Amino acid sequence: MTDGQGGAAQPLEELKLLLRDRRAELGIAMHAVERSAGLGHTTVSKALNGPAIPTRATVIALARALRTDPAPLLRLHRQAVESEQQEAPTPQEPLARDFFTDLIGQHTQLFAGRSDESAQVMEFIRDRATGYVFVEALSGYGKTSLLADLVRQHPEFRYHFISQAYRRRGGGFDPTSPEDVLESLCEQLDPAHVRGGGLKSLERQFHALLKRPPRQPTVVVLDAVDELEPPEQLRTLLPRQLPEGLVLVLSGRAQGDRSCLDDIALSPADLGLHLRLAGLDEQALVELLRMAGGRAAGLARDEDFVAQMHRVSAGDPFYVRFLVEDAATGVLTRDNVERTPTGLEGYLDQQLEQLNRSAHRAEHVEILAFLLEAGTLSGRDLCTLVEGLTWLNFDSILREIHRFLLVHRRAAPGLAPHRGNEEYSFCHARFREYFRGRAGIG
Repeated sequence: MTDGQGGAAQPLEELKLLLRDRRAELGIAMHAVERSAGLGHTTVSKALNGPAIPTRATVIALARALRTDPAPLLRLHRQAVESEQQEAPTPQEPLARDFFTDLIGQHTQLFAGRSDESAQVMEFIRDRATGYVFVEALSGYGKTSLLADLVRQHPEFRYHFISQAYRRRGGGFDPTSPEDVLESLCEQLDPAHVRGGGLKSLERQFHALLKRPPRQPTVVVLDAVDELEPPEQLRTLLPRQLPEGLVLVLSGRAQGDRSCLDDIALSPADLGLHLRLAGLDEQALVELLRMAGGRAAGLARDEDFVAQMHRVSAGDPFYVRFLVEDAATGVLTRDNVERTPTGLEGYLDQQLEQLNRSAHRAEHVEILAFLLEAGTLSGRDLCTLVEGLTWLNFDSILREIHRFLLVHRRAAPGLAPHRGNEEYSFCHARFREYFRGRAGIG
């Protein structure tokens, strides 16, 4: 980015002046601009006053928040970018990052209610400057959206999303493959990286990169470590303590009393910041309805409707998203807020497809069938019920479907939990009911 001198300076200063003048004209506080634009404090502050050129998406979001025509702003933005490119051409974007452009757009199109969590991550990066951040939540609770929003606002971050949903059969890039994950990250961390060295070479390079202090402060975002195949591939590659200047932001599904940190050989004691995402509150629903626009914007002012919507969804982010989309198109109204949102079945179909890719053994099918019937079963119950499942192979078989299960450790008062007494259930009640329906269970 430009330092504010040279050819890019004039259009950039004009752009920032227009934004500042418009905010002053409307008399809008900074926090209100941030909330309306769906941007973090740092991003808005830099866009209005910093030396760097904001992203095009940021300019559009600010124009919307400030209720002004984006065309003159975008014209100045384009002139600033073109001038900067003439002065110092930017290096080519790492090839693998292009794969996630659509994912980031999809997950940040309707995103709100996580400003506190985003602020905590950025505060850790600013103040601690080294260590692990771990974001944990139930499936569908917005881990990927939170991290996608972080990298959207901070394109200087290195990132990779280990997404089963974006995995393609026969494709040239598999985001869940250890080789592609390491290739992607090594390419971003090391300008001298040469592609195609093979998995062993990538492991050595990645391990070395994470052990030596970077030349400049570096943030690496690695989403959904529980979806890596195999999940324990990073076990020997992540040092317990990161070097000064390196922050690694990880995310994974909540699995009850079991944590996916076990698979990558980290413990809660190794974390500098551990965030557990809860459900969304009513204020987040108001923000989402405003963002969605259309008829949803009017419903955002209806406190009774918002309260009903929160009660129906229980703040479940993935359920809320579909309700908001229906509200924007007029399908969801004050009179039918209890209805099942139209996009839910397609989302659950996608979850079923992912489950089908994991549950490919006879033991998997039996385990899931018994859990669909019973709701919750202990490890001892499963070994008794499922032919071929024993204490010898229990962990290896369950690991392949752990992403859909919660583990609960039960013990009598004063006694340590016993392995056979661990109880298993589906990680989300909506998943269980949907899978029961597909399996023909009444």
